[in-house]
Amino acid sequence: MKKHSIFRECTGLLSFAKPYRKHLALAIISMVIYTSANGIQISLIKPLIDKLLLGNTSTVVSLPKIDIDQDVPSPKSPSPAKQFKKQIFGKFAFIEKLQKCATHSFTSIGVAMAIFAPIIFLSCYFQQYFRNLVMWAIVVDIRNKVCDHILPQPLSFFENRKSGDLLSRLTNDIAVTQSGLTVLFDDILLQPLKLICGLTLAFYFSWKLSLLTLVAFPAIFIPVLIMGKKIKKHGKGSLRHLSDLTDALREMFVGIRIVKAFKMEAEESREIHEISDRFFMKRMKLVKAKAVNTSTSEFVYTLGLALLIILGGYIIMSKNITPGELGGFITAMGFMVITTVKKLAKGYASLQESLAGVNRVFELFTIEPTIKDHPEAVTMKDIHEGITFNDVSFSYDNSKEFILKDINLTIHKGEVVAIVGKSGAGKSTLINLIPRFYDPVKGGVEIDGIDIRKIKHESLLAHIAIVSQQTFLFNRSLRENILYGRKDASDEDIYAAAKSANIHEFIITLPKGYDTVVGELGVKLSGGQRQRIAIARAILKNASILLLDEATSSLDYESEKLVQEALNNLITGKTTIIVAHRLSTILHCDRIIVMKNGSIAETGSHESLMSEEGEYKRVYQLHFDTLQT
Repeated sequence: MKKHSIFRECTGLLSFAKPYRKHLALAIISMVIYTSANGIQISLIKPLIDKLLLGNTSTVVSLPKIDIDQDVPSPKSPSPAKQFKKQIFGKFAFIEKLQKCATHSFTSIGVAMAIFAPIIFLSCYFQQYFRNLVMWAIVVDIRNKVCDHILPQPLSFFENRKSGDLLSRLTNDIAVTQSGLTVLFDDILLQPLKLICGLTLAFYFSWKLSLLTLVAFPAIFIPVLIMGKKIKKHGKGSLRHLSDLTDALREMFVGIRIVKAFKMEAEESREIHEISDRFFMKRMKLVKAKAVNTSTSEFVYTLGLALLIILGGYIIMSKNITPGELGGFITAMGFMVITTVKKLAKGYASLQESLAGVNRVFELFTIEPTIKDHPEAVTMKDIHEGITFNDVSFSYDNSKEFILKDINLTIHKGEVVAIVGKSGAGKSTLINLIPRFYDPVKGGVEIDGIDIRKIKHESLLAHIAIVSQQTFLFNRSLRENILYGRKDASDEDIYAAAKSANIHEFIITLPKGYDTVVGELGVKLSGGQRQRIAIARAILKNASILLLDEATSSLDYESEKLVQEALNNLITGKTTIIVAHRLSTILHCDRIIVMKNGSIAETGSHESLMSEEGEYKRVYQLHFDTLQT
């Protein structure tokens, strides 16, 4: 562990409290009042015990001393201990006056205690209310900030990480972070106030006993510091295994149809059991470390209380001290100081465990988006010329295996261009460069002669609509899914887009119409229906550039006919790039680009390409031979 890392991590966590500093200040003020009121009540134990045992608090117990030859100090000549006590605690005249007022009767002592009851009630309420307000506001802000930070990350960020891990960090790890905040705002803020108050009272009652007691404090803190490192280590490991478990469960439920189709329930269950067992073993190591920490604190607490009684008995038999002073000291030390130290020790262990979650959450903040606006980026208002690829090469994760190699291509405004080729030829990767899902490793993509890296990303995406093979629908209503294309669209715009996508007639037959919820990933709809909803979404956006990535590949013949008609209406006047396996859907494109092994092999119209003995003719003949078979 790095030096002062705990302090830095706690400071980073508490930095989220800045917007709520007024509420935090009110919480701290309430804590001070609450602790002080409790301390004053404890100070009244002295006159109470003295009155019970002596009948008069002014009477000092004069018991035989162990050293019989020692002279008893004259009442007119205070002992050095009395003088030291008077110098240190002379400012606590309020407590002295309160104790004197409470010596008249048990009723007066009870009334004095009762006076502080409403103060304790109100301060206790407000310190809890404001403390929890700040704590939960921070939890919400952290979760929101994580979402705000990771959503702008490039597509590669999500492709290189398990979605279950990200989900775990947003749920499990933030829940652990919340526990850390509870420790910070309870144990770290409140308990030190109680400790100060308890020590003040303990020194007030007997400064010698207090000094003797403080010598034993390292016996509590040394094992706590040692076990704290193990707790943090095992806590981080258990969260990592919990992340694996979350990812496995998410994957299992998303692919439940495949699991059942291949009768793999037992296999999936076995994998879940293995991950759960690994999580259990790591968690038990954490439990063991925490148990040692807690047991040590309990042992020292019990032993310390016993020593206090022994030392107190010795002093009361050998010195001039009232039973009230001894009772007050034991109460202050036993129920405020040692109890607070025990809670701090336990809180430190919990904090170490929580910081493991805080680290995993804060790790996300250190990741900067690789796709971001150039300082001199401009807003693209319209497209006048088209899209140009200049010597573009691309590889995933900067590997030496290039998916695209030296691509030079110009697509004019309003042109409909098809891209064909075998799987893995680089077709989808090529069109993914246009919305800047990735940036080229070499060369650049331009729109109207401007490198898209110098166009504001939001502005660029506003001009692009995408319909992909893997249609994604949110578990929301059909209306909301179509509105994803343009949030400010009217109902008339939605209906018009749905009609153009040939899905309106189907929607109005549903019991709830456009308010029908489609289910997770649109499972309540057929593949063709989901695809037409996605096309309606693209139609509603009315973007200048249209990217169709296998947009009709999952449709049956009837649905394809309906969608193709919709697409013909959609692409009118738009710069359109179509990636297709079904060559029948691209026969009337202005131009066809044939890709092979990441490079452009041929380009031309269907007729010109069929007149040549090239890759396109071979693929075309193979395609239709397969259909006829």
